[in-house]
Amino acid sequence: MSGREDSRRSRALPALIAEKEQLIGDEKPRCKLDRVSVDLADPVARRTFLERYVEPGKSVTVISEGLVIYLDESVVTALARDLLARAGVQSWILDFNSPRITTEMQSSMGATLSNAPFKFAPANGLAFFEALGWSVRTACSLFHEGARLERLPLWMRPFALLPGPNPRDLKDERWSAVVRLERATQAERPSNPVPGGSQPE
Repeated sequence: MSGREDSRRSRALPALIAEKEQLIGDEKPRCKLDRVSVDLADPVARRTFLERYVEPGKSVTVISEGLVIYLDESVVTALARDLLARAGVQSWILDFNSPRITTEMQSSMGATLSNAPFKFAPANGLAFFEALGWSVRTACSLFHEGARLERLPLWMRPFALLPGPNPRDLKDERWSAVVRLERATQAERPSNPVPGGSQPE
């Protein structure tokens, strides 16, 4: 899945898909592949897309790379609920950045992001999704994974021995991860969900 809330990016997406098709050329995918331009911030377009591609009786894993960071919290909330409304969607894999990481990336990239600013970085981290009915199955820290794969500079590797921050209370922490969400069981669902704020004690 891919999409952008910014209308100019949405208009550019068909050209991007055409360019990607041209670059791939005659390479054949090993699965059924459809590339579709859809504005996931548009509730009608989003639900139409899900109705078409989430087939009844099928188990679906949604992968949204480089997507939610561009969306308002209200749009991410609606997307999360629409995915749960489709019985076939069993899991959702996405990349997530803390507010500090998001702000630092926004500052370093400057004018590059003028047409598509970063928006989604809730301070309550992964609790945002848990409040909506998802359960966190895995959260792979990009920093710790970089250390494991020996891709960090030598001077940074000792810091990977330290525990990471609480992914549900990120405050001013630097943290980014690839997260796998699954449908929460009734026992896992919070009794008083607060999608955009702090979770009650």
